[in-house]
Order: sequence, then structure tokens, then C-alpha cells
Amino acid sequence: MRTSLATLVFCLLACGCASADEVEDLSRHIGKAVAAFEAASHYQEQCDRLDAASVSQRRDILADWRYGNDQADYDRVMSGLTRQIPELQEQLESQSAALAETISRDLQRDTAQCDKLDEVLSDEQFAVRSSVRELLSLTRKLGIDIPDRPEMVPLVKTLEETEILPLATLSARLEIQMAQIGSKEGARELRNLRAAREEHAEARLEADGVQILFGRVTEDDELREWRDDMQSAFKARCRSFSEDAHEARMAASVGQDMVLVGLPRGVVDSTEGGTVTLNNCSLFTLEETGRPMVQEEDSAGLMLRPLEFSEAYAGPAAGIALNDVDRLIYDASFDTRLDGFGNGYVDRQEDLYVLLRDGTAYLHQWSFPFTDLAVTLSQHREPDRWFTWAERDGKITLTSTGGVNSGAEHIIETPHRLVPFDAQLLDAEYYYLQVGMGGARQDRRFAFSEDGAVRYSRGGFVAGNLGTSYIIVSGEDDPDTLARYRIEDFTLILENDGEVERLFLARPESTDRKRPDTLVIEGTAYWLDDEAGGE
Repeated sequence: MRTSLATLVFCLLACGCASADEVEDLSRHIGKAVAAFEAASHYQEQCDRLDAASVSQRRDILADWRYGNDQADYDRVMSGLTRQIPELQEQLESQSAALAETISRDLQRDTAQCDKLDEVLSDEQFAVRSSVRELLSLTRKLGIDIPDRPEMVPLVKTLEETEILPLATLSARLEIQMAQIGSKEGARELRNLRAAREEHAEARLEADGVQILFGRVTEDDELREWRDDMQSAFKARCRSFSEDAHEARMAASVGQDMVLVGLPRGVVDSTEGGTVTLNNCSLFTLEETGRPMVQEEDSAGLMLRPLEFSEAYAGPAAGIALNDVDRLIYDASFDTRLDGFGNGYVDRQEDLYVLLRDGTAYLHQWSFPFTDLAVTLSQHREPDRWFTWAERDGKITLTSTGGVNSGAEHIIETPHRLVPFDAQLLDAEYYYLQVGMGGARQDRRFAFSEDGAVRYSRGGFVAGNLGTSYIIVSGEDDPDTLARYRIEDFTLILENDGEVERLFLARPESTDRKRPDTLVIEGTAYWLDDEAGGE
């Protein structure tokens, strides 16, 4: 194919500015790119006939490969070449037919290739992104007219055509559009497929023009629709505002249902749901818009709404009973890394698992003790935090029972057991220190006294490299808080001016019973400050 293409292209190019080497390069890259794209299509078509059960999985794999090898640019190049050289199309079709026969014989010998199409496409012969880019460069140099990427012209709507779109409805529409490229499940594993889905959704949104969206203001730049215990899969986030007044209004409207108007900028397809980013945002009440709401079935655009603190907290001892607990496991790692500017930081990962006697387990991530958890609501609204567990050779295996990772296993190689603090009172200070990326530092401290008083505080600052500069920025420290305290089982009870706060507290089983060198408070390790006094 390479020789015949070189001859054909050399004879038919009329620009008069091409050297033999340039034509040979053009021929070589055409041959490689065409062979890869045609072979990939034939593998998909023939495998789909042989194994209909895995059609969706192969579709995802092919979409991921095509995006990663710039198929859109390849299609533009081939469109320009075949328009300028009509005879090329006939030759390409002949070569494609011969390739289809070769692949058919290959699959007859080994149909297992259909089950590992990702491995087939990982072969070097299918890595043609560089060839596609060379084709774009060579065709420009040789004066071959290649179609431009289609320009997106946003739809202009009249006032009468304008309707308010609930974010759940937009979410359902976006998933339908992205599913035309590949599945949500596949996009969780395939990076290029996720990018292809995002690009397709962005193009559709840009074509639709100004977005008028209904939902609840959940942050000072964020809107998400809430419906009872569900929420829209996608949220809208503002990158800029039309006026300072609208930015201030959004910051003041957290917790209220509002209408957000903005120009689409981008789409992020996340593991669950996603984000639509908008420019030039304006915020209105529903009454101020005076426009009707879109009414259509949109349950596909809803997902479980994570629990709010007030929902997760059931009250003192209204959650997991201590008698139902087999043990409490602390799984932590503290790894020192460098960020992009050369600042050292600690990648701090801390997880707290409550292993129950019935073989289930709960990943506890709230500040209050697990004994105060609204268990039924948690099982329904945060299913990704629930597991089954088993122990073997000193290791704990957790198997997820809900959420997008249902069935996935997590093995805790070195489980650290946590136990309640035996005494009700302490005479020691414990501190938390975290140095994050960019030199951001967080400090927290609990100073316990045997008389039942505790002083706790938090502060922070930034000191680190930023580009070519070294910066130091002092943060605002929270004022020290003095309270009365007592410890009951896994609960640190703080009383201050009539207010009562309940925090999770435990110590590693390996530490001293009366004066442990580590306390786990709110799921985070605090270390004993030996220089702060106490015995």
C-alpha cells in the first residue's frame, strides 16, 4: 500500500512544491493511520457479530482509542485528501476490504482477541496519533486543502422560547448525549473516553447557547438541584459573574432555590455526576425570571444526595451500639512528597473503620462518634461507606457493598486497633500539624487539664515556593476556646456556654492507657506534646 500510495499521491499532487521525500512521508503516514483506523473498525464490527454480549464494552474501548489517536483530525485529513484525489478513495476501500478478510481469518483462529481488544489496540501499530499530526503538518505544507474544525454558533433564543431548565433535567440530557460516545461506567476507567464524552457534551451545550438553570445555591459559586434525598447528578459552577452584585447575591443565597443564567464554558465528567462550568453568571429568583420550567422525565439525572451533618447526626448514643462492635480499625499513611514548585508536603491518608459483629463494616468520616450515627439514613444515602469484612493472616479485607465501587476489595495490611480512653480526664496537650501542598500549614491543639478544663485552638499560614518567588502568608487564627470536657467511651464531650459538642476520640491500643502518645480525635491523629507540661 505504501508504494502504490506514494506513486499515486506524487502523480496527482499539483502544487509543485513537494519534494519526493515529503511525498514519501505523506504516503507513509497515510498508510499507517489508515491501516490502524480501518483495522480497529473491522475488529469492532467482526467481534460484535461474534460476541454480542460485550458490544458496549468494546464500544467504550474503541471510543477511548479513537479519541486518544485524534480521530477527528484524521477524518478531516482524509476528507481533504480524497476530495483532492478522488482516485484515492477507491484504493482505500480496496485495501480496507483486504484488511477485513485478514482480520476475519485472524479471529477465526483466535476469537479470544475479542475479549482483550484493549490489549490488541495497545500494540505499537495502533499508536498513530503522531502520524495524524504529521499528516496535518504535511498537508498544510503541500497545499492540500483540509476542512477546518466545524465552528460552533450558539443558538439565539427569543424570550418566548426561553424556559428554565432544572439541573436534574440538564443532567439527564447530558448523560444521554455523552452516552452517544460511550458509557459512564467505561469513562470511570478510560481517561480518553471520559475526555471524549466531555468534549461532546461541551459542544452540545455551546450550541445551545445561554443556560438558564434551576437549583439550590450550595456554595458561593455553585448551584445543584435538591429533591428530597436526591440531587442533580451535575452541578453548575460559575467561573465569572456578569456583575459584582450577582456574585455577592450568590454568596448570600446559599441554601436557597434560585435561577442561574450563564454561558457554558466546560463540562467535567466525574466518577459520579459532574460539573458544568459557566461564565458571565447572573442569579435571579424564580419569580424574577417570569419564565416557565421545563417539564420532562428526568429521573436519570438524579443521584443520592450525600448526608448533611444535621441528617447524619442522630443524637447521643442513637447510632451504632457498642455491643454490636467487634473492633475499631485505624488505617493511616503519612507520605512525604514534593509539589510542582518543590515544596515538601505530607500526603496524609487516615481512615476509620467500625467492624461490626454481624460481618459488616462502616467507614466513619464524621466528627461525632459512630455511636451517634443515623444508621438507616447512612446505609441509604452513603452506601459507598458500607462493607463486609473478613480477617485472615492478620489482614482485614473489606468488600464494598454499595455505591459505584460495589464489589471492590480493600485490604488493610497493618490494621491498628483503636480502643476507648480509660480515664475520664487527662493532663496533657495534643497537637495536630499538617503541611500541605504549596507550603500551607495547619495547626490544631487540645490542652487538657485534670480539673476538667480544655483549651483548644487552630491556626495556619502559608510559607513556600510559588513560581520563582518564596511567599509567606499568615492566616487568621481562630481564638482559643476554653470549655469543660469529659470522656465517655469513644466520645469527647465539650461544654461551653450551654452548648454541648460531641467529638469522636480514641487511642491506639498499643499506646499507654493513662498518657497515650497519640489520640485520634475526629478521625485524625493528634500527638502528645511532651514539652507543653504535664507529667
